[in-house]
Formats: sequence, structure tokens, C-alpha cells
Amino acid sequence: MPIAGWLTALVCFGLVAAAAALWLTPAKAPSVQVYFFQADKPCAVSRPLPPDQAPLEVAMAELLKGPNEGEKAAGFSTQLPAGIKVRLIKAEREIAIIDFSGRLEAYGGGSNRVEGLVAQIVYTATAVPGISKAWIWLAGEKEVVLGGEGLVLDKPLGRGDLAY
Repeated sequence: MPIAGWLTALVCFGLVAAAAALWLTPAKAPSVQVYFFQADKPCAVSRPLPPDQAPLEVAMAELLKGPNEGEKAAGFSTQLPAGIKVRLIKAEREIAIIDFSGRLEAYGGGSNRVEGLVAQIVYTATAVPGISKAWIWLAGEKEVVLGGEGLVLDKPLGRGDLAY
């Protein structure tokens, strides 16, 4: 077989092999990123995104569930108080508006804890494509003062607004 024939055969084989590899490689399942704390900083974990569900809503629901057993064993924790609920989630332009129940104030900790819970919410919301800031509301109120630390949440926050 002449060299040109061998080259053609190799090129065809290479193209077939590449196509087969693409076809046989399983597609990555859609997921959302949820932020918990590990070693005193927010770190992402992936959670599945069910078909036909809004990524922002799924991400917030998964955040409220907290770390699973495997994540806890790996050192992940949450700063969010147990039992909080989301009353409303909506996206306006690039801002996620998340309205929490009054239980958000029951975080039971100092300034590091309140800053941590805000970071978890903001990081999780801004991990959703198209969202650059999160505005945390409390029981329908747009201006929130959390705890004795007096952390004022009166505008949308992005990752650059936080100390992490």
C-alpha cells in the first residue's frame, strides 16, 4: 500500500476513534454548586440538578438541607440555622432575591457565624449562571439587620463584597 493510502487509513481510523470516544463518554449530569464551610472558608460541593427545575431554586433548597453525611465526614459544615425556609426566590436581571423566614435570625453565634451564613447564601446564589449578586430579605423586608452584631443587609451583595 502506498504511503498516501496508509496516511488516509490512519486519518480515517483516528477520526473514527475520536468520534467513538466522544460517543462513548457519558455526558456530565447537570448540577448546581452549593457552598458549605470547610477549614473556615466557603467551598463548593455539587448537587444534581433535576430536569426541568430552576437552578437557583434547587441550589437554595440544597443549601438549606446542609451537608450530607459524606460531606460532613469530609469536614464540611454549615453556618445556616436549622429550620429556616425560603419564602420567595426570584431573579431580576443578574440579581437573585432570596426572602427567608424569620428563623434566619436564629443563627446563634457571633459575627463570624453571621458573616459565614451570608457568604454561603451569596456564594451559592452567584454560582448559578447569570447571577452576579444576591439580595437577602427577611420575612418580606428588604432591609435586614442580623443579630447583635448589627450586620446590615440593605442591598444586593456579590462575592467581592464579602471578606472571604
